[in-house]
Amino acid sequence: MDQAINFSIIGCGRLGSNLALYLKKAGNKAMGISTRSLKTAQKVNKFVNAKYINTIPWKVTNSSDVIFITTPDDSIEKTCQQLIDNKGIRTNSTIFHCSGSLSSNVLSYAQKKGIHIGSFHPLQSFPTTHLEPNPFKDIYISIEGNPEAITIGKKLANDLNANYVKISTNEKKLYHAAAVVASNYMVTLLDMARQLNIKAGISENLALTVLKPLISGTLKNIDNQGIPKALTGPISRGDVNTIKNHLQAIQDLIPDFLNLYQTLGLYTLPIAKKQDSISDETLSLLNNYLNKQI
Repeated sequence: MDQAINFSIIGCGRLGSNLALYLKKAGNKAMGISTRSLKTAQKVNKFVNAKYINTIPWKVTNSSDVIFITTPDDSIEKTCQQLIDNKGIRTNSTIFHCSGSLSSNVLSYAQKKGIHIGSFHPLQSFPTTHLEPNPFKDIYISIEGNPEAITIGKKLANDLNANYVKISTNEKKLYHAAAVVASNYMVTLLDMARQLNIKAGISENLALTVLKPLISGTLKNIDNQGIPKALTGPISRGDVNTIKNHLQAIQDLIPDFLNLYQTLGLYTLPIAKKQDSISDETLSLLNNYLNKQI
């Protein structure tokens, strides 16, 4: 096994708690646990047996090789500055935050003091503070920062049985936007589909359930064939009349969804074009109807 790393966690929410638990299970040593509630820190520490627990972050971090800040985004920069100003972190150690939207630049105060900085963001949702089995297994963790931090981040991702992907520091906001579209906005789209089914007469308790095999099949097709080939339905077939009927029915029965349906259709046209199965003339007709105000 690779050499164990001494680590501390600041922030014992859902991510921080699971990170502490599974880094410890991988053979790394928990040196410090800090969060605003001592009771919460003590609860987490039952599983990780850290040497120090305290509500004051710099009281638990000084003997750590790696420090993770897993606080809300608005607290990351301030927490980093407090660690430095109170001599809570050693030169040549590494500090990560786990924000999806912020880059390692938010930790630049530490870098000026000779500390390696990076961000370490698991592409996973953590609904509780203690998940079984390992929620990191086979997921992707995005890593960016200076070279030393990236090297350590890769090691820790491997310890968690996760994959890792290196991303651009300057363009990290786009990476986070991608995650929001894939996760949060999927919820929005499925709620739209559910409401359309309810308007079609399907009971509320079945309106989403009946779509689940279709959703699973689509994801499987994307995985097996890639996005263009996985596209099915009226746009991929060039079925102009079906699209016209959809637009009219939505306008008549649930008009709040009309603009969203049209926008999604417009962004589906280039994917359909890649299939090379419908004519440019049909694509033009579809574009006109999807742009049209009914």
